[in-house]
Amino acid sequence: MSKAGASLATCYGPVSADVIAKAENIRLLILDVDGVLSDGLILYGQ
Repeated sequence: MSKAGASLATCYGPVSADVIAKAENIRLLILDVDGVLSDGLILYGQ
């Protein structure tokens, strides 16, 4: 399949070839408006 330790350069840094291979099977990705799933908590600080 792929060489052990092989990676692919992305804008987020190197990603292993195994992760890329697993991601190819994703059929649906659901995100909220800003692209991050969170509990909606808003923190205000000083």
